[in-house]
Amino acid sequence: MISFVQALLFTTATGAALRPRQANNGCCFQLASVGMVNETVLEDHVGDLLLGGTFQQGGFCLDKTTKTIQDSLRHNCFMRAPDYQFECYQGAVGTTAFDIAPPKADGKSYLTYDDSPGVFYACPIDSESYDIYSSDKADKTGCVSVALALVDETAACSATTSNSTLSIRSKPLHRIPLPTRPLRRQSSRQSCTIDASAPSLAPYQLHHNNSSVSSGSNDTSAEVVISRNYSTVFDYDIPDTFPPANTAGESSLCALQFRMPVCTTLPKGYPCYSFSGLEQEVLSNSGMTFHLVDDDGNATWNSTELHQVFPGENTTIGTFECGQAAGYGESRKMSWHVSSVRDFSLEFLQAGVGQSAQFQNGVGAWIVPCQ
Repeated sequence: MISFVQALLFTTATGAALRPRQANNGCCFQLASVGMVNETVLEDHVGDLLLGGTFQQGGFCLDKTTKTIQDSLRHNCFMRAPDYQFECYQGAVGTTAFDIAPPKADGKSYLTYDDSPGVFYACPIDSESYDIYSSDKADKTGCVSVALALVDETAACSATTSNSTLSIRSKPLHRIPLPTRPLRRQSSRQSCTIDASAPSLAPYQLHHNNSSVSSGSNDTSAEVVISRNYSTVFDYDIPDTFPPANTAGESSLCALQFRMPVCTTLPKGYPCYSFSGLEQEVLSNSGMTFHLVDDDGNATWNSTELHQVFPGENTTIGTFECGQAAGYGESRKMSWHVSSVRDFSLEFLQAGVGQSAQFQNGVGAWIVPCQ
């Protein structure tokens, strides 16, 4: 039996040569990312898995009974606390439960984990390579979501079934789709920690239109439609007392936060949302843009950035300086035009608006102060 040290010396000498498959008749495969980063999954000399670079291609086998993965050196693979990095080490055991989703419309099968849809995060190491993490990674600044597709898999993999990939398909707002698993994601370009008890402002009205020029508004309507053919403008009226001044009298940072609770956690009587699904977001790299169309304070804002929202998350869309510019009265007006990118669709009732004003823990976009 080859020792770990011997294997290390061998792989160092052979460079990018492929490791042999494990000698069994099970489900064995290689992996490649699909999304904003499209690279083969490689494995370095210490067991870290990465995308891009000069290390050799990783080979893996799934034990369908125990839902565990080993690399071609029979090292166990996992993503565990505190880093949640995808890696394979000799003797190490993690709690990650891996599975394989049935082939999608593109004909590919995808790796999933922990009964989730299989969203991974590629976080840059340098200009050419990325480390791979699970969705439990706390700080995803600079990371992008990807899926991991099976490549050159054995016949045994096609018999693997999975219940892990859940997505909410288009349904009327009054119906309750299947719940999805919670994920975590942060897309703020500035550091912003938001306390769960922080005060928050819902929009006071919504515009429903197909461009940034409003075709009319209804301050009693809370319905939001974001799709290929529809967009929505969110109008906010920010009092000069929001947020409360800090003791140092310094300027505060505020954020636009999008909340998307899992359907089963929504308040009684609040309808679930209609959603094109996590698979569609990750595999098509779809989502929304939040274009700042009106602001008395002239905030700096990236109106072209793609934002992806996932069930179970509060996503920081962006940050801006709180407060009111001189000469604009007692409140600050801000409006964002929200549009679909690459056929993303989401329909919901914005909590805090109109007849949904009583639902302060529902779905939608809120202005909140950063700590």
